[in-house]
Amino acid sequence: MPVNWDALLEDDDVWRAKMSKKKGEKAVQDDGEDTIWRNEAADSLAELYYETYRIQKRRGGSQRLDLRPGSDFQRYISSHIKPLGKYGLWEALFPCPAAARSAQAIDEALLLLADTKLVDRVYSGDIVTAKKLILNIEKKRAKYLEM
Repeated sequence: MPVNWDALLEDDDVWRAKMSKKKGEKAVQDDGEDTIWRNEAADSLAELYYETYRIQKRRGGSQRLDLRPGSDFQRYISSHIKPLGKYGLWEALFPCPAAARSAQAIDEALLLLADTKLVDRVYSGDIVTAKKLILNIEKKRAKYLEM
């Protein structure tokens, strides 16, 4: 089945127009089904990142996550992970469903998040560097747009 490059490029142009129009606001989420797969991928990535954090801090890495409201996991998500969405990280890491459904792609996203120490940079307020890193991540993950 041949790839319709014109349609793909047109979709990409529409998405970039949305992103540029909403600059400075919260991260733009696609409507409908697109939001679901991106949110699921972001949740999976957040859990994996938290597990890594918990193992490094020696806080019982082999135990199950406590997902109840007010738990340590929920506090960590709200203080460290949710602020990343304001800067378009989830759109950069998961530009299309192929980038969110592949185990290799999620592992690569986890490594990008850990290697750049992006969570720590956003938490500490180093927003200029964080935005530069997110732009670089967006360039690296553009390969998934071709899939």
